[in-house]
Amino acid sequence: MATAIRNTLLSFVLITIACVSLAQVSPKKGFLYQPSLGSFWDPTVIYANNRYYMYTMYGGDGVWLATSDDGVHWKDFGVVLKSQGFKNNRVWKQYIHKVGDRYILNHGAFTDQATNNNLLRFYESKDLIHWTYLYEVPIDPNFYRSDGRWDHMYVVPKNDARLSDGYWGYVVADPIDHGGFGMMESADGIHFKPVKAPEMISDFRIPTLEIGGIKKLGNKYYLLGGNVNHFGFYGYGVYTYVADSLTGPFRPDMDAYRLTGTSGIDGNYYIHVLACFVKDSPEDLVSDPFTFRSSSGTDGQGTWFLPMRKAVVDAQGHLRLGYWKQNDLAKGSEVLADASQNVVTFPPGQTESNPIVRVAATKDSVTVHTDKSWRGIPWLESDKTRKAVVVLNQRFDLDQGVIVEGQIRANTLTKPWNDARKTYAGFYIEGSEKNTGTAVMLELGEPQWRETKIGRVRTDTSFNFETVDVTGRNSATVTGLDNGKDHSFRLWLRGGQMELYIDDMLMQSFFYYKATGRIGFISQENEAHFSQLKFYRMNL
Repeated sequence: MATAIRNTLLSFVLITIACVSLAQVSPKKGFLYQPSLGSFWDPTVIYANNRYYMYTMYGGDGVWLATSDDGVHWKDFGVVLKSQGFKNNRVWKQYIHKVGDRYILNHGAFTDQATNNNLLRFYESKDLIHWTYLYEVPIDPNFYRSDGRWDHMYVVPKNDARLSDGYWGYVVADPIDHGGFGMMESADGIHFKPVKAPEMISDFRIPTLEIGGIKKLGNKYYLLGGNVNHFGFYGYGVYTYVADSLTGPFRPDMDAYRLTGTSGIDGNYYIHVLACFVKDSPEDLVSDPFTFRSSSGTDGQGTWFLPMRKAVVDAQGHLRLGYWKQNDLAKGSEVLADASQNVVTFPPGQTESNPIVRVAATKDSVTVHTDKSWRGIPWLESDKTRKAVVVLNQRFDLDQGVIVEGQIRANTLTKPWNDARKTYAGFYIEGSEKNTGTAVMLELGEPQWRETKIGRVRTDTSFNFETVDVTGRNSATVTGLDNGKDHSFRLWLRGGQMELYIDDMLMQSFFYYKATGRIGFISQENEAHFSQLKFYRMNL
């Protein structure tokens, strides 16, 4: 099912890419990068020559290259590989690894028209720009289903200290006897042969995994694998598997299983795409693409390469994604915004002489306190949780992009016993349609059960919230806030795209609906304090 979905989507993507006129210039709204001409899919990054090289599917039969000296600002290089002379010239995702003084690229391919994704093609290069075809490897039916997938392969040395030991390759495949992925082996890092798939230990079915790489962090190996409609998450997600050796057995890291992804929207299962370890980077980094292809009601277009994240292993041994300090280079000049100039957009009817919720603000802080006794005002629903939305008067240029940084602390007003009311604090992006916006609702509570919701909210006489994404149990990303604790935050907004970090750990990358440029803050059943607020223009 997942393969059929992916094939259908990628067919649409490749047709779209092929039909893009070279005269059409990208609107360049979003972060961090998309090609200035055409569109791309499934990028992968390798660090070499003191520079980052990003390779990606392009035009259906080619590989596009972009480069960056700092990992934040990217420049087009152009098409560096075009598949020609085969019965089917389609090119799917590629990976690159270094062997001696040359680089080896592999990508998913097809033996003929209308066949399944059943080949890996290999190329070599001395300069990462000019590529020469080497050979191809088909599915080995002794180990893998002949009607399954056989796609991109992430390659690592068996022993970093002794490369003569050979190399392992982790390939998208359908093992005959279980789910997961496939493996290949090579003595020289150039010529590979299929071997039996590693053991997967789990009490639930593991689907075919698109491989995002493997890396040793501390004393464990962490492998990334992605797919749609898995473990209760309908949207595409990337999951973490741990092992004590490069050959497994591999186990799901249950407490932080979903590394990236979305809970899913009907008809919109690709928002995140495959997250991957960055090859040979001086720091342990993970790249992640983001797509608007099925997201309606936003200003976003196409697919974007997100800011790279640090791979962080916490004290319990779980892989998580942290803010990469290098991304500060995306910050331009500071926007001098006065947070004391604001308006309460919910509940309606708030006036200075007759306040319904309490708001205290300075130039760089806003405190929102939902009234301790929700008074009997006719248009307020006293049986529902008390909520407040405070919006800054300042309008930010969201086409240029803005980065908001500060501190958030929320103290719940609910009782510690026999109180069914949930409490949230968060952020609001005012929508261009009257009385609407996008809300990020961070729940206060224990990390093991709290959850954060993103959705569309309508604030007329009621607070009608339509959830479009949930981050909660079994997620490696931030699930909410600790009651009464000061947390730092970073909120990136540009062209319909947002990314939020709490305490420099990734919360979520998602879209927001068409917006006016005004940003606000949300409190539900708590006193929420947003302080040390700073606003920066993006310089992308």
